[in-house]
Amino acid sequence: MTPRGNPVPDTLFVFIDESGNFDFSTKGTRHFVMAGVAALAPIDSAAEMQALRYQLLSEGVDVPVFHAAEDRQFVRDRVFKTFESIESVKVHAIYGDKHRAAPQLQSDSQLHGLFGRALIKYFLHAFNPADYKRVVVIFDQTLTKNKQGDFHGVVKPELKALGKPFHIYFQKMVTDMNGQIADYVAWSKFIQMERHELRPWDNLGTTLKPSDFNIFRSGTILYY
Repeated sequence: MTPRGNPVPDTLFVFIDESGNFDFSTKGTRHFVMAGVAALAPIDSAAEMQALRYQLLSEGVDVPVFHAAEDRQFVRDRVFKTFESIESVKVHAIYGDKHRAAPQLQSDSQLHGLFGRALIKYFLHAFNPADYKRVVVIFDQTLTKNKQGDFHGVVKPELKALGKPFHIYFQKMVTDMNGQIADYVAWSKFIQMERHELRPWDNLGTTLKPSDFNIFRSGTILYY
């Protein structure tokens, strides 16, 4: 059955954003988080977010995009409230203490590839393969063109093993409403780990119900 309102049937869309930085010195963030939002009908979740934006604009609130780290608290509260109406997505976050990463992983392309591979593998197992014929993965536009090539080499095997057509894109997450949901999820997990601020992630637990995974648990790189 084609999901309600889905203009692109039989396609699994995955939107991936990150929080934290790639600085492995003492000046960098201690943690790195990559979060994904996956949907067979991304227009449904995007519509809920767009409706909120229009509502805020009608109230005199100038909101061009939703960006958790920069949004005012009352806007964040409205975004989290809107998540209560979104039921058509699956959400997952991969996180880790960068100090536990092996030396060969301490670069932006390697860390990005490690987390991205784990996220893609999770979502490919979270959905019934019979429900989609192709996969579209959209990553935040963080890596340079050269490093995107390294990243492709890490994540493509997971997609090729599925035996279905796929496309990988690098775009700014703020250009898509589902990407903005991914931004909120990544930010919520990041501040939970980095600053011990629990409320945002706890709030997600009652709405989007994300799962999460510590990729450097016990000092060992773990895969699914």
